[in-house]
This record gives sequence, structure tokens and C-alpha cells, in this order.
Amino acid sequence: MMSMLEALRDKKTRNSIILFVISLGCLFINTTNIILGLVIHSVAMIPLAFMLGEFTSSISEYIGEKKGGLLTATLGNLPEIIMSIWSLRLGLISMVQAAMIGCIVNNMLLVLGVSIFLGGIKYKQQTFNKNNAKTNFSMLLLAMSSMVVMACINNYSNIRTDTVIKISAAVSIILICVCLLGLIYSLYTHSNLILVDGQEENIESRNSDKRGLALLFIKIIIISLAIYFLSEKVINDANIVIKNFNISESFMGIILIPILGNIGENISAIMCAVKNKVNLSLEIAIGSGIQIALFATPILVLIAFLLGVQIALVFSVLNIIIVGLAIFMSYIVFADGSTNWFEGTVLIAVYVIITICYFFV
Repeated sequence: MMSMLEALRDKKTRNSIILFVISLGCLFINTTNIILGLVIHSVAMIPLAFMLGEFTSSISEYIGEKKGGLLTATLGNLPEIIMSIWSLRLGLISMVQAAMIGCIVNNMLLVLGVSIFLGGIKYKQQTFNKNNAKTNFSMLLLAMSSMVVMACINNYSNIRTDTVIKISAAVSIILICVCLLGLIYSLYTHSNLILVDGQEENIESRNSDKRGLALLFIKIIIISLAIYFLSEKVINDANIVIKNFNISESFMGIILIPILGNIGENISAIMCAVKNKVNLSLEIAIGSGIQIALFATPILVLIAFLLGVQIALVFSVLNIIIVGLAIFMSYIVFADGSTNWFEGTVLIAVYVIITICYFFV
């Protein structure tokens, strides 16, 4: 009882509770102005995404930075997965596919671009571990390779649609397995090569309070449930806006879901760069992109397969080119192991150009 009272006296805790209650209250707001409804429900998602990111980041105090970073990247993508599942249930397949592409592009161009720009303004030039970047980009290229292969099978063969969907499910399982093997590589077999900010982790510094860890998981579950129900409102509003205002599903998917779902991680990556923790910033941003490409997207394909929804791991030529461009531009920037503010400007410019193009698609 006393610990609860002490927590309530903490200003940060009080603010979090107030924001959580306000976000929950937005669930019961219904308005005839659908644009206003979309704005209200979307804004209500932001503090929940922030809190989810904060709680998952705090777990690293108990299980270590490497494992904590992994869990943060995984749970940090929950909002995108939840919103995509609601989109699937409404038949917004193009929006789901664009959202997955948007999440990758958002991390590789916008988040990294802003991080590099602001970090470069403050420190002129920042350096990072090239071994981390090389491993991360190889996994991203694997995801892109699967997109290219599936697109070729779909467009240049006489295979039936139901067979393509079955192949997509098989490829999704392979991608998930590679994602899990990548975690074993980075956390266990080659952990000495994948260090955060070049330092070994001190196991003795971990927090051993099991009650605190359990409380964190309870908070994460509560926030995730709130995001689940609020996501339904957001996607329903977005569906009506798409139909009434003739806005493309692709544009809504590449903007709405990535920004709302990833805002907590995005801010964390940017703040790390500003504090000159470039390796950690890259791990958050690129790690999230990898999770989307090798885990979230395949998981959604498998969920759709089980639900009987006709969705395959097949993307349009435009989407594949956009992902390839994002990965290529990011790789060029990171190839020399250092960054500056102008390279960040280039990444941001590419993101803006892509966004403008999707508005007219």
C-alpha cells in the first residue's frame, strides 16, 4: 500500500496515469465528424505508445541491455501489428501491406535521418560499430530478397493464387526462423561482436527485484489491451475516411500506422543520437525495421492465412523499389562507419519524396 502511495507522489507516475485515463476516455468519444474522430483517437494512441516503449525499455534493468533491447524492439511493434490485424478484419489489405512497407521506410529513412541530423548538428561527426550495421543490413536484404522472389513467382508464372498464398506462408515461417536465429547470433554465439556502445554488459548491475519485473509486465499487458481497443477505433475511422474522401489505402497505411505505432521507439532513437549513443540509436531504429520485415510481416501473413484472408507475401513493384531504395540509401550513409548532419538531411529528403508519391498512388 505504501509503495503505491509513494508511486502516486511521483510526478512522472501521476502524469502517466492521467494520460492513460485520458486515452481510455477517448475510447468512448463518438462524433459525427469522422476526421475529428480519427484525429482524437490517433492522438490518444500516442501516449499509450510512449508508455509501452518506456515500460519495455525499463525491462533492460532486469534482464540486461541486449535482451532488453530485443524485447523492446519486439513489443514496440505491437501497436503496428494490432492495427494491422484490425485492418485485415476490415479487408484493408493494401493498407496493411503499405503499413509494413511504411514501417520499414519510416525507420530506415525518417527516424535514422532525423537522428543523424540532430546528432550531427550537436557533434559534427558520429562514429558507430560497423559490425552491427553489416549484420543488420544483411537481414534487411534477406527480407527484400523474399519480396523479389515472391513478386517474380506471382507475376511471371502460372501458379494459382491459393498456391501463392501457401508459398507465402512457408516463406513467412522461414523468415521468422531466420529472425530467431539472428537473435541467437547477436545475444549468444557472437555477442562479443554485437556490443551496445562498445562496452561489455555488467551482469552484477542488473536489478534483481522480481516484484518490480512482474509489475512491469502487468503494466505492459494493460497498455497493450488499451492499444488493442483504441486501434479498432483508429482503423474504423481510417476506413471511413478512405471511402468518403477517396484517399488511397497505401497513403493511409504508409503514414498513419508507422508513425502512430512507432512514435515511442522513434523518439528513443532520436534522443540516443542526441546523447551521442549512436550504436544504441541504430539498434533501436534498424532493429525495429528488421523486426517488422522478418517477424511482424510474416506473422501477419500467417494470421491472415489462418483467418482465411487472401493476403500473400507479394508486394507491388513500387513497394519493392521503395524498400530497396530505403535500404540502399541507408547502407550508403552507414558504409564508412561515421555520419554527419548532411547525410541525415539526404535520408529525410528521400522519405519526403516517397511520401509525396504515395499520396497520388
